Amino acid sequence: MPLTLIEQSQHIVLIAHKNPDADSLGSACAFYSYLLRLNKKITLFCVSKEIHPNLRFLPWSEKLTDRFPEDGDCMISFDCGSNGRIGIEKNIPLINIDHHQSNNFYGVVNIINTSAISTTEVVYDFFVANDIKINDKIALSLYAGLLDDSKCFSDSECSAKTFDMARSLIQAGADHRLCVEWLFQRASLSSLRIKGVLLKEMKLFGNGQLARFDVSRALMEESGASLFECKKVLDQALGMRSVKAAIMVLEHPHGGVKISLHTDGSINASEVMEHFGGGGHIKRAGGRLKQENSSMVVEEMMRMILKELV
Repeated sequence: MPLTLIEQSQHIVLIAHKNPDADSLGSACAFYSYLLRLNKKITLFCVSKEIHPNLRFLPWSEKLTDRFPEDGDCMISFDCGSNGRIGIEKNIPLINIDHHQSNNFYGVVNIINTSAISTTEVVYDFFVANDIKINDKIALSLYAGLLDDSKCFSDSECSAKTFDMARSLIQAGADHRLCVEWLFQRASLSSLRIKGVLLKEMKLFGNGQLARFDVSRALMEESGASLFECKKVLDQALGMRSVKAAIMVLEHPHGGVKISLHTDGSINASEVMEHFGGGGHIKRAGGRLKQENSSMVVEEMMRMILKELV
């Protein structure tokens, strides 16, 4: 069914989610390389006007646009746990490729594997199952997403399959050193500034089991940091021996707050966020609270998390 829909379509729009990471954009870029062989008209789309500079090493990332083509007749979303993550609504067929536990199967075709460590793993399996040759550009794109979502192979969810996939992609031309440099070693001044401020102002609850970070728009503007850079601090907090969950409450420019929750697996982050209209994975989830009483909702969320941790 997915291949039939792709073959029948003339102009395919590949969609990375809002504020894309290496998994979402890497999956889309890998598909871009594949569709070029089919002589399809392709648009690489993301509703966010800017992406993090550290993702610019991905093949075809220079093709990314925030303008949706009028003649697009098929969409493929990557790593979008819900339809809202796409950021746009169009009445054309949608192929939904993802690994989020909270995905609600919103596509006409859904390729979902919640046991996959990354969406690039789902794309990799799709290519292998359909005998689609993986060239060096595809390999680099898929490897970047695998490396990022596995936290450079340090995540407890890494399995023998994770390393088999990594080996296969490196043999196909993926550059491990290049991915590590761009995703983990290059740091902007803004990222260093925000890291220092957030760690200094971090609050601990529940005997140090829950770390909380509050990020105002003023702080974002003053530091020049992006959401992508802010969220890196969550995983650093989880490196503390006592911390089992880290939550970031970020003031949204259009009202309410954006919530990001990372855990060590002691509690299910996706279930917590689904209770408040969000979603994600067991260890990483998020959502947006648009209510005027968002501060009260955040406190309710904190109580739920602490209850789970005790």
